[in-house]
Amino acid sequence: MDLLEWFNKAIRTTDSLNNGFVFCVKDLFEGVEWTSLAKGDRLKFGKYFKNEVIEGHVPNVVFMGKSDNNSAKYRKEIENV
Repeated sequence: MDLLEWFNKAIRTTDSLNNGFVFCVKDLFEGVEWTSLAKGDRLKFGKYFKNEVIEGHVPNVVFMGKSDNNSAKYRKEIENV
């Protein structure tokens, strides 16, 4: 798994989300793309993505906490004009 490649793909997807959209990392990937990763790789990428969001490296996305299934929730925010 190439973290940077997956991160760039996730960023491209978040760019196209509507303002206020709430999502989990797995929602950023199409079809079985996410489930085709080994569980350890999914966890590793999820932690990486969360840290990048918290550090402000993912434009217009905020960490909202954990969902009922313990995955991290995020929200797309409107760009500051």
